[in-house]
Parts: sequence; C-alpha cells; structure tokens
Amino acid sequence: MDSFWVIVLFILFAIFSDRKDKKKPVPKRRIPDFPQRPLPDIPQPKKDRIKIEIPELRGAPPLPDIQTTAEVETQEAIRAQQERYQEMLRRKKKQQREQAEKRAESQRVEQAQAPQNTVTLSNLQQAVIWSEILGKPKAKR
Repeated sequence: MDSFWVIVLFILFAIFSDRKDKKKPVPKRRIPDFPQRPLPDIPQPKKDRIKIEIPELRGAPPLPDIQTTAEVETQEAIRAQQERYQEMLRRKKKQQREQAEKRAESQRVEQAQAPQNTVTLSNLQQAVIWSEILGKPKAKR
C-alpha cells in the first residue's frame, strides 16, 4: 500500500510542477493606427540650371562606360536575333529527332514484316548453338 501512495504522490508532484513551469501567454502587440499625413510638396526642377563641368582628377579611376539608348537598343536587337536563332535551332533539332524516330519506327516495322525463315550462315550457326543449349545433355544421349 505504501508504494501506491508513493506513485500517487509522484503523479501529483509531476502535474503541479508542470503547471508551475508554464510561461504566461504574451499578448499580441498591435500596431497603433497613425493619422494620415499629407505628402510634402516636392519642388519642381528648374529648367534653367547651370551646367558645371567637373575637371578630371589625376590618378582617379576611369569613368564608367555609360551606354546611350541607341547602343542599348542595338544590343537588345542583337539579343532578340540570337534568341530567334536559338529557337530556330531548337525547332530544327526537334524535327530531326522526330524524323529519326519515324525512320527507326519504319525500320522496326520492316524488320517485323520481313520473313524470319530465311536461311543464312548466321541463322544456321545460331540454330546449332541453340540446339546444344536446349537439347538433351550429352550424358543422357
């Protein structure tokens, strides 16, 4: 009976200690609603700006190569032409694969339709080999 009370006490201890270690749930934080503010006025750029030319510095790294819109357009045209060419090559390879598959299929059909009973040297050799394999063993002849 003593062991029964020990087990009961152990179970109660486990239950209460488990409840004690639980953390309190943290409430979800809400972001406060901020009032809508009007956008600040952005000053319009002045049309009559003075252009200041900056002199080159000795020993400075070279300026980056800036492409004009015409150069960008020509590069895009070249890329488009290359993509068209790549697409044409893909189509051509696909057609070649399809033609090769058709040829292989037609050859299989022709071989299936060809007479199998033709007597050739290779057929005779295979017949002798198969007769040795499939025939009675020499010990039982």
